[in-house]
Amino acid sequence: MKKNNQMLFPISLLAMSSLASASGFNAELSMESMYFFHNPALTQQSNSAVSFTFQPEYKKSWNFDKKILNTKLFIREDANDPDRSHTDIREFSWTHSINNFDYKVGVSKEFWGVVESHRLVDIINQIDNVEEVDNQSRLGQPMAKLSYNNMLGSFDGWVLPYFRERNFASTDSRVFSGPIEVNEDIATFHSSDKEKHIDYALRYSNAFDDIDLGVSYFQGTSRNPVLQYDVASNQLIPFYDQLKQLSTDIQWTGDALLLKLEAVIRDEASYEQSSAFVAGYEYTFFDWFNGHDIGVITEYLYDELGKSRTSFDKDVFMGVRYTMNDIEATEILAGGFIDVSDGSQALRLKVKRRINNNWKYELIAQSYNNIDNGDLYYAGIRNDDFLRFNLRYYF
Repeated sequence: MKKNNQMLFPISLLAMSSLASASGFNAELSMESMYFFHNPALTQQSNSAVSFTFQPEYKKSWNFDKKILNTKLFIREDANDPDRSHTDIREFSWTHSINNFDYKVGVSKEFWGVVESHRLVDIINQIDNVEEVDNQSRLGQPMAKLSYNNMLGSFDGWVLPYFRERNFASTDSRVFSGPIEVNEDIATFHSSDKEKHIDYALRYSNAFDDIDLGVSYFQGTSRNPVLQYDVASNQLIPFYDQLKQLSTDIQWTGDALLLKLEAVIRDEASYEQSSAFVAGYEYTFFDWFNGHDIGVITEYLYDELGKSRTSFDKDVFMGVRYTMNDIEATEILAGGFIDVSDGSQALRLKVKRRINNNWKYELIAQSYNNIDNGDLYYAGIRNDDFLRFNLRYYF
């Protein structure tokens, strides 16, 4: 169900900012502005957008970090689209370490994977679909986690008692929404338990000399919904299947070269078994131009699901990361996806720089070129090339 943040945002801002100076508290306030270069496809859309985010965080540890309380709240208020305005508990967890065992309960975020472009194996947390167009932002996930660490590696297990549905912006938004409304309030599920289906995951990880290895298994409700078109309402209805997924992520680290692989085998209850992988490298030229670093990234993406289910069925990602290693932590990433079948392109320039100890900015320019009509995601936003500016203040 959609949330209204009009009262919650200022109240939370005043309350948490007053606590930010206390021990263990910190917070981030951000103003985001977006400008679109082309006229919108729908009359209710605009060529510009403004929104604000507030992220208060509190962390406290005891007994030399053997007991940790971690909390983080995320609030966005969007002036154009109420459906993009939302509140999420990113973190509200308790971690306790006893000998070689770690226990965690609450709401938290887990990250799996090694590649730059499209994270196949990262499946614990649902994508926060209205935050970033690169699908990197994630919602908090209720969980109970048990970890065991010894000389043989790390063994982790999760029980996930509640499923987080993907959130969708309305057609008032550009780039975060296509021309057809997604009605998440009437989503359907393969399991009769719906969002109360209990999922679980297992993972083994270890480092062997120059190789970092992870092997994972997930069973439960798929985080990636199939959007089914309903003719009567002219809406897209999310369908969440049951999924069994076996995956691995491997990284080999040389002096300047990283070789990366993520691969999955999926068994969906309503569809045929499928596989996918992302493989590539990153090579860094160190200490150029008085201490600057230049990293060259190339990755190939393949997915048996095809264009009816993903935009990354046969694509190449190429990018250059320029790190100045200066006091302002300036970083520039330029690159994008090229579909090897039809030549469609999604290109991006991202600049991050710190102004001082409290202020930081981020500039993103995104362009879509030669987009195929059948592309699952990009076809609906082909005219939504944009410039996005974030100004962040840290308490």
